Amino acid sequence: MVRSFNSPRTAAGSNFPVQAYPAHPHNFTPLRPVQAGFAPLDRAVRDIAWESRFDLLERSITPKYADECPGTPRRELQDGLIGGVRVRPVQNPYVKLRSKRAYPLNAWPSKDWANWSPRRTAVRGSRRFYRVPEDITPYRDELGEWHPPRVSGRYKADIEKQYHMHSLPWVWSNDYFDGKQHYMDREPKGQRRWYKREFRKAQIAEALKRKDSLVEEYRKERRQAKRLSWVENVVLEFAGSQLAGPYVRTRKVPKI
Repeated sequence: MVRSFNSPRTAAGSNFPVQAYPAHPHNFTPLRPVQAGFAPLDRAVRDIAWESRFDLLERSITPKYADECPGTPRRELQDGLIGGVRVRPVQNPYVKLRSKRAYPLNAWPSKDWANWSPRRTAVRGSRRFYRVPEDITPYRDELGEWHPPRVSGRYKADIEKQYHMHSLPWVWSNDYFDGKQHYMDREPKGQRRWYKREFRKAQIAEALKRKDSLVEEYRKERRQAKRLSWVENVVLEFAGSQLAGPYVRTRKVPKI
């Protein structure tokens, strides 16, 4: 559903920074153009990145905070929206910076947006900086023994939130370049005969489009599978296969 307040006119203007790639929600360059009959929203939720992780990290956008947008209903932030549907997490600029929310922004290095780096980040409640992705993955010491990551799963999630605040995807996920199957592409639930019948109808409709060629191929196959007549057997017996080859057909039995 496309709502008018989610799709403002171009002349309306905006006070927010322009996305590096406004046509694509995942902050990377599409490999192929959107095909005819395939909506950009369908493409956005199914496409996966193909560029290097380190190239994507250079496209971060510094978070900014703004006042509440006037109007009822409120106009949603257009970053990460396609056709009025949000397809990726983005920073919420409409935050009232009260003392409870302003304290983490002013006290901890993890919220220092001006000096934030995706390769060396801090976590909430600490002033220590960690290397990404070296400190969020298991590591091996000089003796060859494996150790758990230096950053726990709780603080790893905090680093992931910082990436989303800067409009960056979490590129360190194990299946980031593999993608996940969209729920609309899964095998439908229910009794199989319900959708197998429809699939069979589609196969029949596709076969009817080339029925003339199918009939001709079937007749040719049955003609070649027929047994040789008495005259053909006599000619092969007296003349041999080399001399009678151009005049006597070769029998071909289809494989079962």
